[in-house]
Amino acid sequence: MMFDQWRLRTRLIVTYVSLILLGFSGLSLLAGNQISAGAVADFERSLETQAALVARNLRELVEHYAEGEESFATVETAVTDLATELNLQITLIAPNGFAWLSSDDAVGNANLGQDPEVRAVLNGSTSAVFDTRPDGQNVATIYTAAAITEDGRLISVVRVAAPASATVSVINQRFLVLAAGVLGLTGLAVVAALWLAASFTRPLETLQASAMKLAAGDLNQRVPVSRQDELGQLGQTFNHMAEQVQAMLLEQKAFASNASHELRTPLTTIRLRSEALREGALDEATTAQYIAEIDDEVARLGRLVNDLIQLSRFDSGRAEGGDELIDPVRLARSLCQQMQQTAVAKQISLTFAAPDQLPPIQANQNHVRIVLQNLLENALKYTPVGGRVTWRLAQEGGYLRSEIADSGSGITPDDLPRLFERFYRADKAHTRATGGTGLGLALVKSIVEFYNGRIHIHSDGPGHGATATVWWPTSGSTMRSDLC
Repeated sequence: MMFDQWRLRTRLIVTYVSLILLGFSGLSLLAGNQISAGAVADFERSLETQAALVARNLRELVEHYAEGEESFATVETAVTDLATELNLQITLIAPNGFAWLSSDDAVGNANLGQDPEVRAVLNGSTSAVFDTRPDGQNVATIYTAAAITEDGRLISVVRVAAPASATVSVINQRFLVLAAGVLGLTGLAVVAALWLAASFTRPLETLQASAMKLAAGDLNQRVPVSRQDELGQLGQTFNHMAEQVQAMLLEQKAFASNASHELRTPLTTIRLRSEALREGALDEATTAQYIAEIDDEVARLGRLVNDLIQLSRFDSGRAEGGDELIDPVRLARSLCQQMQQTAVAKQISLTFAAPDQLPPIQANQNHVRIVLQNLLENALKYTPVGGRVTWRLAQEGGYLRSEIADSGSGITPDDLPRLFERFYRADKAHTRATGGTGLGLALVKSIVEFYNGRIHIHSDGPGHGATATVWWPTSGSTMRSDLC
């Protein structure tokens, strides 16, 4: 549990160093076994070489001694000198297995013919045999032997011996070199672990500091991104999130400001008219006018509140989709007839076209009506007297395509991307004249996307009209409809 309370950098360093030490320890054990085996093998090869060297150096003396041409003392001196020079125990053994001369007085003239290294030479083996056993002082000793021959005839055996402790010094020396290498590599690995941990934690610390500043209200806070790995992607994600949060908060501020303005205007009108009515100093015509204006403003407030409630439901995911099978042509014809009076009053040519058969759409009929009615009302609202509005329905893939085109005032390129913002109006000069709450297109977009549809508004610019196109998923079946 304490490990979980450590800082990330500490945990990374401890983990890395522990893994490195564990790995190096395992490698050291494997290498140590190889070093030990290699050191013993090297020492035995050296001992074999020294045995052959002693045999060559003593061959002529032993040969002359056997022929009676050299004294025992001469041979003994040569054996003693070689034993001292090479730091070895040298013993000469007759072909019958008995020792006849040794640098170690404890050997005497013992029968050594059964010792493995001597027996191998007496049996004519050409490969050196090594044997490790205690000597007369119970000291572990390594033995090997070589033959001294004359014209292919064995005249003596040279046995050399060295303390087994000599291999320990070689092994220890190699272990020291290994340990120094392991310590050096461990130091480098620790430095690398510190650098790697810092490269991981430094961006996270920067991200944490930026997140704290963002939480404190610094909406312009961003983190520098200079890497392309997962941490760099995390930084990019944070910056994108910060941009989204900033945009959302700015949108909320604008929404609150616009909502308060939209509510304040009708409330002010109602308050002024009601005060005048309460005073009772108005004539009958003015009283009727004020009552009508109050009624209009109350209706406007009702529409505004209803639109806000609908938007809130879609934003919070509480909106419920319908499963009604709706005939789009019949619904469109109904809306055309409903809007015909407005079109006639403005002398606008309202035409509708659709094929004989279109598949139904499955949705809440009120939702579909809100979408189509808002778009048709906008087209009529922003089309001048004598203009035209054309509504076409068609099937396009698995979608019902609804296109409402008008010859109205058009939309500037700067306004097009903001049409679906709440309370945004492209024609600000005619806001009061055209009415509306500024929430219609925002609500339309929320409903269309709720049903996995798409909406697009296009305009070639001021004076060139606009076209609103909606793609609404169909249910797959077809039904026959009449044109409006």
